[in-house]
Amino acid sequence: MKRLLLLTVLPFAVASSYGADLATAAGTAEQKLAAAVAELSALRESIAKEKLPVAAELRQLEATLLEKRRERDRLERISDNVGVELSALETQLKARNDELGYVGNLLNDYANRFNSSLHPAEVSLYAEKIMPILNVSEQTELARIEKLKTQASALSVGLARIKQNAGGHSFDGRAVLPDGRFQTGKFALLGPIGIFASSDGSVAGLAERGSSTEPRVLVFDPAATPALASFALSGKGEIPLDTTLGRATAIAATRESVLEHIAKGGIWMYPILGFAFVAFAVGLFKFLEISRFKLPPSSLALDILEQLRHGKVAEAEKLAKSQEGPASAMLLEGIKHSHLPKELLDEVLFEKLLEVKPKLERGLAIISVTAAVAPLLGLLGTVTGMINTFKLITLFGTGDAKSLSSGISEALITTEFGLIVAIPSLLLSAFLSRKVAGLLSRLEQTSITFVNGVSVIRETRETNGPVAVAS
Repeated sequence: MKRLLLLTVLPFAVASSYGADLATAAGTAEQKLAAAVAELSALRESIAKEKLPVAAELRQLEATLLEKRRERDRLERISDNVGVELSALETQLKARNDELGYVGNLLNDYANRFNSSLHPAEVSLYAEKIMPILNVSEQTELARIEKLKTQASALSVGLARIKQNAGGHSFDGRAVLPDGRFQTGKFALLGPIGIFASSDGSVAGLAERGSSTEPRVLVFDPAATPALASFALSGKGEIPLDTTLGRATAIAATRESVLEHIAKGGIWMYPILGFAFVAFAVGLFKFLEISRFKLPPSSLALDILEQLRHGKVAEAEKLAKSQEGPASAMLLEGIKHSHLPKELLDEVLFEKLLEVKPKLERGLAIISVTAAVAPLLGLLGTVTGMINTFKLITLFGTGDAKSLSSGISEALITTEFGLIVAIPSLLLSAFLSRKVAGLLSRLEQTSITFVNGVSVIRETRETNGPVAVAS
């Protein structure tokens, strides 16, 4: 009962205790809620107070950002424009450099033309001025502007020369006389014509380019020497004028005899001409030998066969001996062995034909070898001539063509004569070989006719019996 009573009272006691605690908790919560509402109101008032300044600051920052973006866009446009302008400037710079290079090439070309157009007598006057201009392009250490200034000075030198030579020009110098001696005197230039006269007036003539750097004197008419000397020394007088401006003299200087032309070919001309002499001598001999070669008439073999058909061997031999040449010996040998079978008789006649063939063909190989060797000797001369030319280029350069003429002449003339010898030799070899082949063919035809005829006679006798011999 006590336990039942305790269980009945205990829930009520607990409930009353929890009820007091709930009331206390509710009161505490209301206090906290009131405090939180008060704090929220205070916070809202603070936010309301600070919202306007923050919004103003935000607008200011957004405006600043927009300005910075505009500045960035402007700077990007400026950068792009600067890049385009820089590219344009680089293109213009390249074009200007190309123009300067083109101008430099023009000035260098003008200097070279100026140097090549100088009269041989003027070389000593302008060598010191023009050579530095010609060599400046190879001086890599100089700046381009310095090179252009040096090259442009060629224009001043050229204009000064034109002004000086406009009305004629005379100056002292020396030249090579026709006998090879050096002689001092005076030059007189009248346009493209140069005249030299010795100081004493004993020698006078046209001044031309020689084999050395010094001009040479060409005395074309001794009767004109006084007039030329007077004009060169005094600057006045009448002179004979070459209307071709030296071209006629140059053409006359190039004329040469056959021996002079051959001599320019050098040492290889001797074997070429030696082969040519041997080949044409052999060719002439073979032509005469073939011309004297006697061929039997086409009816001779038939006449001999006719005699053999009637058993007249002596008359057949007489007919064969009546002819000259190897055909007679071949037919006599055939008559002698006419009793042999066809195959053996053919071999006997072919043997006689083989004895004739080497005699007819001898010497033809020499002509054929000449036709093959002559161009090779000419090519060999070309190679040695070019080697000599390159040696001269190494020593003297390419400025003076006359110093290179010996090697070039050897290179071209040997080839020329090699072909001159080879072509006729080839034609001569073909002509004589064809003639020999024709003669051998005629002899072979005679041999075949005789063998076939003897075979027919033998078959006829075997069929009809022996033919009676006329008394």
